[in-house]
Amino acid sequence: MSHIIQESKNYHTSPYSKLNSICYSESDSNYHEHFEKYIYDLPFGQVWDTYVTIDPAKAWAGRMIHFNQLYSRETGEEVFPGQEYLGGMGVGQVIILNLHVFFGAIKLTVGHEVMEVDKNKKLIRICYLENSKSEGSQFITFKSLPNGKTEVSHKTFYRSGSWFRDKIIYPYFHTKAINEFHGNVRNAIPKKK
Repeated sequence: MSHIIQESKNYHTSPYSKLNSICYSESDSNYHEHFEKYIYDLPFGQVWDTYVTIDPAKAWAGRMIHFNQLYSRETGEEVFPGQEYLGGMGVGQVIILNLHVFFGAIKLTVGHEVMEVDKNKKLIRICYLENSKSEGSQFITFKSLPNGKTEVSHKTFYRSGSWFRDKIIYPYFHTKAINEFHGNVRNAIPKKK
């Protein structure tokens, strides 16, 4: 009987547990590239700590992007808007977002999975979840600047199978979405006195 109880604890009913991530492959040249850079007037440690501890409901909150749910493949934990978030960003977290485009006329749901969080490499790597409009990876990298500032680069390799979406729609809306995300993180960084 105890093994049945143990199995039920390990069983995750989230529909996202069954979806795989479709990451960028360096050997495949059929991806498009998108790049944005952000400068923070604060040292790497403060910036990094905020990126990996910010509540996803605060990170993904804007006119266009809205946090829907977080699901952890490691623990089975599910976090919804309004619930307390204590764990910090970790590998295996699936982040589900709602996108409101064209002033809310079109609503889309997209999923990302956190694949790597490495402070030594100064890297966060995220892949798109299958059933999203696009597939590929996002690389958020951090660089300490000599003046005590930090540079954060956000490079995305993506494709959807639609030329119009990849060349016209995606770059515009992706820029808006990540600007909202990085702006929210910037606002959440505690300023040391």
